[in-house]
Amino acid sequence: MNARVTASLAGGIISALLALAAVRGLPLGGVLFWFAPLPLFAVAFGFGATATWTSLGAGALVAIVSGGPAALGVWLLLFGLPAAAFSTLALRGGPPALSLPFALLALWPAAILVAAEFALSDQPGGLSGVLRTMMERAVAQMGAGPELETAEIIDTLVRLKPLAVTIWFAVVTTLNASSAQVFMARRGLLASEPARWREARLPLWYAPVAVVPALVAGLSPGEAGFFASSLAMMLAVPLVMQGLAVVHVLLAERPARRFILAVLYVSLIVFMLPVGLALAGLGLAEFVLNLRNRPRGPRPGQQPPED
Repeated sequence: MNARVTASLAGGIISALLALAAVRGLPLGGVLFWFAPLPLFAVAFGFGATATWTSLGAGALVAIVSGGPAALGVWLLLFGLPAAAFSTLALRGGPPALSLPFALLALWPAAILVAAEFALSDQPGGLSGVLRTMMERAVAQMGAGPELETAEIIDTLVRLKPLAVTIWFAVVTTLNASSAQVFMARRGLLASEPARWREARLPLWYAPVAVVPALVAGLSPGEAGFFASSLAMMLAVPLVMQGLAVVHVLLAERPARRFILAVLYVSLIVFMLPVGLALAGLGLAEFVLNLRNRPRGPRPGQQPPED
């Protein structure tokens, strides 16, 4: 058994065990759950995308034997299949291509939302009704009564739940992928050129795909409106990330770069909706204005180039 096969099998097994730690309620299992994609991306960066599919098989076997079909489904949908798909699309020879993987950060959970909507179509209220029932039970277990304020909070949580899942998925995927790249690069094990995250660019077709659900949401009532607004919020997440990438490039080598970025990220956490909308708008503007590739003037203190 060569190193490639050994690493592939080990990556899948470790990834599945990290996810199972949370499923089984082990101490720190909730923390380990966040790092489940890391071994899969490490295998991809070190041994190529095809090795990740070997990891997928090994991890699936461990997940179903140790946790059953439910654990297998969670691991495959949240970590195994996304990591394998992203790696295959990004590492197709030559420099890593992040365009399609960048779009899949929202398209993957959006596909799960569509599947859930169809699967729960026979339930009262559809997907939103099921989510509302779950929220009401959770709030009732905390001892809250059926006050008007509680109902408004539940409605807000139901509307934001798909967005929260997409943000979690995008953050976990990108952080683990970038951490895996750094880990392998420091050990001289990268099989390809490193991915340049701040240069990631969504494909042009993504702009109308993200905008159309937002327009439909404003015209559709009831469950259709909930579905369209949920889809619009989910698809806006990569636009926000593209906006952040634009800011990173525009601030490159600026004296106050770290301070401005720190303020921006804190503002995004504290004022998520307004700052997120502004960054999504910047991400949309990038499609038209190509801000990252436009020539910029000399930095403060720098002499302009002579003719």
